[in-house]
Order: sequence, then C-alpha cells, then structure tokens
Amino acid sequence: RQDAFRSFFFIAVTFLLGWLFVKSKIKAHIAVTALATLILVDMWPVNKRYLDESDFVSKKEASEPYLANQADQFILQDTDPNFRVLDLTVSTFNSSRASYFHKSIGGYHGAKMQRYQELIDFYITKEMQQLIRTLQSSPSDSSIRNTLNDLEVLNMLNTKYVIINPETPPLANPNALGNAWFVDNITWVDNADMEIAALEQVNPGETSVVDERFRGVLEGINPMESPEAEIELTSYAPNHLTYKSSSSTDEVAVFSEIYYSKGWQAFIDGEPVPHFRTNYVLRGVKVPAGDHTIEFRFEPATYSRGENIALASSILLLLLIIGSLGKEFYAFIKKE
Repeated sequence: RQDAFRSFFFIAVTFLLGWLFVKSKIKAHIAVTALATLILVDMWPVNKRYLDESDFVSKKEASEPYLANQADQFILQDTDPNFRVLDLTVSTFNSSRASYFHKSIGGYHGAKMQRYQELIDFYITKEMQQLIRTLQSSPSDSSIRNTLNDLEVLNMLNTKYVIINPETPPLANPNALGNAWFVDNITWVDNADMEIAALEQVNPGETSVVDERFRGVLEGINPMESPEAEIELTSYAPNHLTYKSSSSTDEVAVFSEIYYSKGWQAFIDGEPVPHFRTNYVLRGVKVPAGDHTIEFRFEPATYSRGENIALASSILLLLLIIGSLGKEFYAFIKKE
C-alpha cells in the first residue's frame, strides 16, 4: 500500500512537470533537472532496501563473515564425513551462521523445498520446542537422554550435535541414526498425507514409511535386518555420495539424504538401480545380500542435455568462424 501511494505521488509530479513543459511554463533544462532529481529521490530509498552499509564491508569481513566459537571448534574436530547440526542459539531457519561451518538442520533459502518445509512445520519445530523445554527445566542427564531419544525426526535427519551455548561444547546426540541404516519393517501408505502422519507412529530406525506408488521398486523384498548387516558412508561430496554395505540377506536401506528424483541417480557396484522416497523426505534403496558399493550421483538429464546443446552450438559457431575466415582467405588469394 505504501509503494502504491509512492508511485501515485511520483506519477502525479511527473505528469505536472510534463504539463508545465508542454505549456511553456518552465524551460527544458529545468524540466530535465527536476525529472532527474525526481528519479533519484524515487530510486534511492528503494535501492537502500537491497544495499545498505552492511553490504560495503572490508574484504576480510566479506570472506570471513563469522568467527568460529567454542561450540563450532569442537564440532569441526569430528572426522565423520557427514552429519547435521542444530543451532538453538540463533533463529534456526532464518540464520546462515550454522550453515557456514556445518551441515545444518536449518538455514535460510527463499526457495526451500515444500516437503522439507512441511516437515519443519509438522515435526521439527515441535521437537525443537520439546528439547528447549527440557533444557530450561534444570534437567538431569537422564531426562536429556530421554528427550533426545524421543526426537524421531531430528534423529532420522542425523542431528549429531545441538548447539545450546556458543561458548561451551555442544550437546552430543547419541540417538542420531547416522548417514544410512537398514530397517526391519515397511509401513505402506496410500498418499503423502498418510506418509507424513505415519512418522508420528513409527520408529524410523526400525521402520520405513513408503508410499504405495513405490511398491514395484520393493517387490519381493521382505526386510529383516540381520545382526551382522552393516552400511556406512565412505565418501561425501554435494553431488556424489559413496557407501559400503555388507549383509547376508537382502535388505532395505534408508539414507539420511533428501529424495529428489529430478537429478539424483542410485548405483550399486556401478550399475544403475531404482531408489524410492521413504519417511516423506528421505531416500531408500533395496540392497542385495553380499558386499556392495552404493552410490548416489547428481546427474540431472536437463544438465546433460544443456551441455550437449552448448557443445553442439560451440562446434557450429567454430565451424562458421573457420568457414568465414576460409572464405575471406580464398577471396584474398584469388584477388592477388
């Protein structure tokens, strides 16, 4: 509403300047100067919304926007290739501080995935509040352990550390389920609403909640985690994750990574295999018995297609340039 009134004011003044100039009430240089001033007055406060004093900082401040506190330094000593951190000392979903140092449960992005936002609204915020209430009630070690054990969604997201004070070591969460695990059961649901609701009724460390649309991917599997079955993350990159698995029977593995079918591809021993969505946001794969290497690679078809088009266009442009130069050279030789 304020911007609408601002626009009305500037349009009216601009119209008045135009009318005065057309009626020869003011000279051209006065009209141009007044119009330029009006444009400056209009643009200045709007631009200040996007660029202010905080955007003009030293190179050092720009390259090091945050300094690691004691909690950060403690976490950075962990050699685990991948885990997540929940920072309760900031606005968890509006601050980028934790994400600067760690893989964070929170952080901010204007285009957040809808499914993850729904997970925040349904469970993560409530579990954070549950943990905060426990921490504020002069808790004992046992009450903290019990609360951490109850945080099913944060645990399946592999929340290994919780920062509760920047100047003290973080709270370690022994109940984080890790980067990947095998499950004993599958709970089938008919749609997304039932899938997210079912998370409140299951232990994600033992049960995988799967939409009926993925039943074909898991056909013939009867999950029953064998005691000796193991799976672990061996290397991590944002677009390529590698796991090692070992089991005496076919298993269903759940991976603590966001399911996004428009790019992520699963491979077992180098061969592509289908994967499925589980627990509303995570990935799952049917893993055959034996020792295997499991990979997830981000290989969107649109990117490959765009690369091929760009390559073909570059080759065509190069040929046109060579052809043009050849034609000019031939014309020059013929002229001589």
